[in-house]
Amino acid sequence: MKNLLKGYLLGLLSTILIVGGVAYAANTVRIVVDGREIHPTDANGNSVSPIVQNGTTYLPVRAVADALGKAVYWDGPNYTVYIGEMDGALDYPTVELNVDDNIGDYFWDVSRDLKDNYGNIYSHSIYCDWNNYDVTATYEKLCNMKYSRFKGTIYVVNGASDDDMCPNVMIKADGRTIYTSPEMTKSSAPIPIDIDISGCNNFQIILTQRTPCVQIGDAGFYQ
Repeated sequence: MKNLLKGYLLGLLSTILIVGGVAYAANTVRIVVDGREIHPTDANGNSVSPIVQNGTTYLPVRAVADALGKAVYWDGPNYTVYIGEMDGALDYPTVELNVDDNIGDYFWDVSRDLKDNYGNIYSHSIYCDWNNYDVTATYEKLCNMKYSRFKGTIYVVNGASDDDMCPNVMIKADGRTIYTSPEMTKSSAPIPIDIDISGCNNFQIILTQRTPCVQIGDAGFYQ
């Protein structure tokens, strides 16, 4: 199904611009689903409309999927739109976990210590900036209910010592705890996480003890 969808969509949409799953051009038209007119918006809530160009009607993909009660996924690196069930999982996040979006405190993007204690290497990570057991570190992002899953790997950096007491990693969605890791030690294996964050607006990663020996690698938000 993946190849069929990819071929169909690339053929149909080859002459239009897709931004956030929405098609743009000229000559707007109405769209009605089961007798109900819908007023489609893009991922940022801006109004968009179907268009007719050279005799062909182009529809806003996200709005149609929402009207049909189907999930829609934009796989940017592979230029593929998925509507409904997918044959397999997305290989890339819609948005990588990035410190530039962090409105919390004491988490930082890191370009070092990207190897865990089992020798695995990560392309990017975030970490708590220093040892200070009196302050809670919080990564916080406003998701605006745009994402369905958060995925990544919690790991202990290579070379963590016996003196490093690694905390639990807690994840909250709109103030509700949705994940808590076991306490991490220098021998803890990396923990892949795949968490449902559907409908989440306020997303938080919390460490009650600040230590740079626990990091979250190759993480991101998926639509």
